[in-house]
Amino acid sequence: MTRAELVKQIAWKLDITDIKSDHILGTVLDQFTEGLKSDGDVHIRGFGRFVVQNKKKRTGRNPKTGEPALIPARKRVAFKSSKNLKAVLN
Repeated sequence: MTRAELVKQIAWKLDITDIKSDHILGTVLDQFTEGLKSDGDVHIRGFGRFVVQNKKKRTGRNPKTGEPALIPARKRVAFKSSKNLKAVLN
């Protein structure tokens, strides 16, 4: 599902305009991002948990030349679904 499709679904379910729906979704995503930046964790009961993980620097290979290349340390977001979400999907 794309953002545009999500906006349309929210607008339809709440009986509001697409513009208001996009504003609501944008606000939720902004708060979501802020939660990950500040706490490193966002837990939505009944849905799942998003956690910021630190990846260490490592040595990889350049696919074109095969030469070793240093991959710098970075952060990534991991998601673990709740039991409720797993039950719905299975």
